[in-house]
Amino acid sequence: MAYRLQLLKGLFRTSHELAQLSQAEKTRGLWTKFSLLLLISVLLSLLAGALGIQSEGISAYMAESDMYTYEWLKLLFTGGAGLAGLLLPLFYIFVPALLFWTFLELEFKKLVALQCITFSIYLIEFALLMVWNVFFSIPRDSSPFSLGVVAQYATDNAMAIRFFSFITIFQVWILAIQYRFLRASEARKPLFVFLMVFLTGLAFWILATLFTSIQVENLF
Repeated sequence: MAYRLQLLKGLFRTSHELAQLSQAEKTRGLWTKFSLLLLISVLLSLLAGALGIQSEGISAYMAESDMYTYEWLKLLFTGGAGLAGLLLPLFYIFVPALLFWTFLELEFKKLVALQCITFSIYLIEFALLMVWNVFFSIPRDSSPFSLGVVAQYATDNAMAIRFFSFITIFQVWILAIQYRFLRASEARKPLFVFLMVFLTGLAFWILATLFTSIQVENLF
């Protein structure tokens, strides 16, 4: 049986799509959908960069610059955001797929297809965070979708708040989809599969925290 990857159906008819993907002998449309996700990621990141989202680290430095330097820094920031939007899908899709393939011995293309579905959720979250930031001036750390708001009542540590801001309802959705597919396709014990999924998500949250906490203004 050949399975054609359907990203939207994978989000809203998850059980049916995951079952078909698990049983499929061939996976079609994978690289077309991957290319589409790559394009959307770059475009959203470029838009976020152009709007100055998450540019707080260099905004003070930019405000003190002359017009030429200001425009150059703005272009540089936007280009960096676009580059991040290009690299992120490669990391997000292929690294977990490689880890799952290594430890769970499932077909690699199916795992890439799974990660394409979960990356679609990430892009939805990213788009909603952009809307929330632009229209309500609320940054990621204070997103109503995450534990960042709760963390702000418990600690003043910026790193801790940033870490919990990456634990969102969308990330839980992603972990649930990964677990359901891997558990249905793998004969190992549920605890082992759960730990694989959770630790992979935890590693992503930690790396995202470290990356977004870089003091960019110190580079200038």
